[in-house]
Amino acid sequence: MVGLIHRFDADTSIKPSTGAVVGLASENGSWGVMAIEMARLARDTWRARGAVGYMDLKYDFYGVGVDAGEAGVSVPLNQTVFLASGALLRHVVSGLYVGGQILWLKTTVSLQDSVGPIQPEVPNQAQTELFAGGLQAEFDTRDDDYWPQHGSLAQLKGNFFTTAAGQSGSFQRYQAAWSWYHGFRGPRLVLATNLLFCGAPGDAPFYGLCSLGAGRFSVRGYTQGRYRDHYTTAVQGELRAHNAGRLGATAFGGFAQVGPELSEIFSSEVLPFGGLGLRYQLARNYPMHLRLDYAWGRDDGLLYFSVGEAF
Repeated sequence: MVGLIHRFDADTSIKPSTGAVVGLASENGSWGVMAIEMARLARDTWRARGAVGYMDLKYDFYGVGVDAGEAGVSVPLNQTVFLASGALLRHVVSGLYVGGQILWLKTTVSLQDSVGPIQPEVPNQAQTELFAGGLQAEFDTRDDDYWPQHGSLAQLKGNFFTTAAGQSGSFQRYQAAWSWYHGFRGPRLVLATNLLFCGAPGDAPFYGLCSLGAGRFSVRGYTQGRYRDHYTTAVQGELRAHNAGRLGATAFGGFAQVGPELSEIFSSEVLPFGGLGLRYQLARNYPMHLRLDYAWGRDDGLLYFSVGEAF
C-alpha cells in the first residue's frame, strides 16, 4: 500500500483527504490492485469518493446460509473482478451529508476443481456485468477519521443493481452502520462500538449477498464469505489503548447473525467473536495505524494485517 494524507484546502482545521494505491498477492495465486480516494472539497462542503481496481481471486465457496457455514464444506472458486465506483455527498446541516453513488462491476466465476457430490452447489455465474445507482447519507461528528476520541459516524447506503448478462436479475443492497467513540483518557484509552445491518433482497448473485468478514465495519474471526445470506447483523466493541509514542493495542469482541429473511435474522444462530491486536502509527502528524489483529470465531482463529481501524 502507498498512501497519501493530503489537503484540497489550506485551512488545517478541516480534516484531511486520503488517497491510496493498494496491491495484493497471495501464495494461492490471488492478486489485485486498487486505487482509492476519499476527498474533502470546499472546506468539507463536498465529500467525493472514488475507487477503481482489478482482482483475480482464488477462494473457497461454502454455500449460502448459516447451515452451509457450519457444515464447513467448500469448493474452490476463481473469480475475476473489474470495478469502478464513485460517490459525491454534500453537506446539508451540521454533521449531515447526503448524496449519490454509481458502481460498475464486471466479474467472471469459475471452478478451480471438479465439484464432488457433497460439495455446495455453485450458482451459474460464469460472467456477469452489473450496474448500480444508489443513495448515501452519513452523519459524522468524529473529531478524527483515523483514531477518533469522541463523536460518532452513522452511514446509510442503498444500491439498486441491474445486470446485462448472467443468471441473476435485479436486486438491491442496503447497509446501515453506526459507530460511537468515547475517550476515557484522550487518545490514550478509547472505547469504540459499532452496530451493522446489511440486507440484499431480490435476485442477488452469491457474491452480492451480505457476508461476515467482508467490507467496511466487517467482523473479525470468520473466513470471508463462509457465512453469507440475504441479511446480516453485527454488534461489536473495541477498547483501544495507546502510549505517548507510536504504539497501541486493542481488545475487541461481539457477535453476528445471518439469515435468509429479515423476519428470521434475530432468531438465527448467534456467531460470537473476539480478539486482541497491536497498532503502530505510520504518520507522525496523523494517527493512521498499521494493524495486526488475531481474532477467534466460532470455527477457528484468523490473523489480520492491514492499515486503518476495522471501524
